[in-house]
Amino acid sequence: MSGKPIVRSVHSDDEPLLESPATFRGRLRARWHRADRTARVVSVLFALMMCAVVVVRVAMEAMSPRDGWPGPPTTIPPDAEEGVKDDSARRDAVRDAMRHAWSGYRQHAFGKDELLPVSNSSNTKWGGWGVTLIDSLDTLHIMGLNEEFREAVTHVVGVDFKKAKAGYTTPFFEMIIRSLGGLLSAYEMSLDRRLLDKAREVGDALLPAFKTETGIPYPRVDVNTGKAVPADRVCIAEAGTVQLEYWKLSELTGNPVYHNTAQRVVDILDTASKPYKGLYPIWIDIRSGKLVSGQITFGGMGDSWYEYMLKQYIYSRRSEDQYRRMYEESIDGMRDKMVRHSVYDPGMYYVGDLDSTATKFSPRFQHLTCFVPGMLALGSRVLDRPDDLELAKQLTYTCFQMYNRTSTRLSPEYVQFRDASDKGIAPSQENTTDFEIVSLAAAKSKEREDGFYLGPNRSYILRPETVESLMILYRITGDATYKDWGWQIFCAIERWTKTPAAYSAYGDVMSTDGGSQLTDSMESFFLAETLKYLYLLFSPADYYSLDEYVFNTEAHPFKIMRTPPP
Repeated sequence: MSGKPIVRSVHSDDEPLLESPATFRGRLRARWHRADRTARVVSVLFALMMCAVVVVRVAMEAMSPRDGWPGPPTTIPPDAEEGVKDDSARRDAVRDAMRHAWSGYRQHAFGKDELLPVSNSSNTKWGGWGVTLIDSLDTLHIMGLNEEFREAVTHVVGVDFKKAKAGYTTPFFEMIIRSLGGLLSAYEMSLDRRLLDKAREVGDALLPAFKTETGIPYPRVDVNTGKAVPADRVCIAEAGTVQLEYWKLSELTGNPVYHNTAQRVVDILDTASKPYKGLYPIWIDIRSGKLVSGQITFGGMGDSWYEYMLKQYIYSRRSEDQYRRMYEESIDGMRDKMVRHSVYDPGMYYVGDLDSTATKFSPRFQHLTCFVPGMLALGSRVLDRPDDLELAKQLTYTCFQMYNRTSTRLSPEYVQFRDASDKGIAPSQENTTDFEIVSLAAAKSKEREDGFYLGPNRSYILRPETVESLMILYRITGDATYKDWGWQIFCAIERWTKTPAAYSAYGDVMSTDGGSQLTDSMESFFLAETLKYLYLLFSPADYYSLDEYVFNTEAHPFKIMRTPPP
């Protein structure tokens, strides 16, 4: 302590405002001796505890993930899955997770596409636009992280979306749902006109994808040259999951070109020949507009195409009947041909895949397909289809068990079921027309107990689809079980994927080896979707209400159209 006078916090007429250091120390010593023994012991113990905290913190900060430490201790206590029932506390915990992830991104990767959360470095795998930052804008706003939001917006307005890193070609679909969707949503929340200007810039930079003979878009664009990259085919998810974003851009700018251009894809696929009514093989021939080959799946490369039929109908204030009809045709086809239940657990339903002829069935259930129960629940309410809500509940149960029945309580990329003959049909991503018949060994006791078994890909890459469905199911049914399931999933994410900087994908959900399974990857959708849906799950149902907003496939909420289109 220096020799400067000590400023007293309380002043009376008979006590000086300033006193010497010696007087101050003497007064403290007198109070110490007047205190009883218990008070002195408590004071000493408290001082020792604070010293221990400092020592532990210094030691922890000195360790790196490469030293075998899987990350900082979770802020969620081990028994929290059962003990924390209060929505406010759960919501605060999710906000803290977002703040932790954003802080790491800000420190190690600000303005870059992705943070590498184990090595504390970054990448520009999406061309250098800063995709994680853009994708996170509305999550920051929804969670009330206003200072972080303003700083991110300041960066975004300086990005030139007509440029990407040299030699890079931009994936059309991914940047529509992440960048255009993120900017449009952030604009509607903040009404910062600069964000709408940047959204228009992104929309214009990617519009050349549609310059084809049919209007079916090419999958990649070279924004540096302003030209699309020619290709023979595109999958239905990439061609058919950009309409909602371009329609919102048309609404906000008053320019119908965006919507009209994207709508041509829907019209072509609506009239295209299909192997079964409402079901679409994933590959579209760009030159002819025909569905040429590929699996029929509600998982990867097919998923969001089906989702957007319903969501465009909702967005249009239920005025565009084409979307309702197409959605109902697809859901009826799915129920007829693609829904099965486990041979070991008849209450466990799933949606498998079909080959391109809709005759062979693959009993594999992807985590990506776990958006389906949320879609079904939303459609059941909007379209008065009560049976769809019951199926949604059954599928949600299976999606939760994909987490609940692993060693870490994290879900793998997919699980596999058996058909009644104890054989399976395995889809191949290399040959997407036919499936390979696989003879399986006798089921082990765990498989019989679980109702499914895990394939070779046991990674969890921080995906959002299950918590998305939990949020929608809770808001539609009011059943608090869905909140408890979501909380358990969040606790597993905290326990197994947290690093000193953020959160990392996990290599094998059956391994409890901790740090060795962290794969140094955090996709932007973890901040844009997973944490956002968890936060909304524990928020009041009228906060970003399903009656007022429709969420794009990257969880960016768009206000439903004010008035139906003319």
